[in-house]
Amino acid sequence: MMSDPLALFPLAIAAAGGHVDAFETQQLVAAGLTLKQRSVALVKALATGRSALLLPASPAFLVALAASDGNGALVIDPARTVNEIAWQLADANVRVVFTMSALAGRLSAFPTVVLLDEAPFKARVLSDGRTMEVDLGSHHGLALEGDRTIDGRDEECVLFYEAPSDGASRRVTMTHRVLLASAREQAAAFTGDEAAYSALRPWSEPAELIRVAAALLSGARVVAGSKAAAAKSKLPLTITDRN
Repeated sequence: MMSDPLALFPLAIAAAGGHVDAFETQQLVAAGLTLKQRSVALVKALATGRSALLLPASPAFLVALAASDGNGALVIDPARTVNEIAWQLADANVRVVFTMSALAGRLSAFPTVVLLDEAPFKARVLSDGRTMEVDLGSHHGLALEGDRTIDGRDEECVLFYEAPSDGASRRVTMTHRVLLASAREQAAAFTGDEAAYSALRPWSEPAELIRVAAALLSGARVVAGSKAAAAKSKLPLTITDRN
């Protein structure tokens, strides 16, 4: 019997009807699933290891998480050094990195890289010396049915490396179950279609990712960037800062 799709963190987010900037979460997650379907290189890479997200706070984050589709995704702080990034990728057995052109230079030679500068509309897959442009389509209604209160799966969803305090980095793994449970505990802070969360910190911090997920699970809008940028938005938003 197939398990409930909403037990997967990205699909649960998509079903809640929130937004990241101007994009519906349904559109972002659908684009990520399309990316994996249309890229043989991505499928091959994920068959042998994890993905990594070297991304700023942006709509592309959800596209990449959905494209990881069942594989644990290492979330990397873009502020890490080139050597730290290389070590994390090797230690976590990463086989594909989702990033943007402005950050790609922080990667040492890597076999498969997906550039998401134009997500959720297009992606560029660089693999084994070849470049493939992938049209991610135009999705505005990913049909998702299921129990929105179901527990998440006990499978790894995202991984982080905590900043070393004693000379050694420690890997932290969060399952779909842990992410969904933690986000649901905070979702009550966001109410109504006009509620929003200004994501001021990197989503590579577990606490911030949970806060972003809480907003999206409540159907709110996440503004990826500064509070000043959110305030200048023409959207009727009530900005909710971190506690």
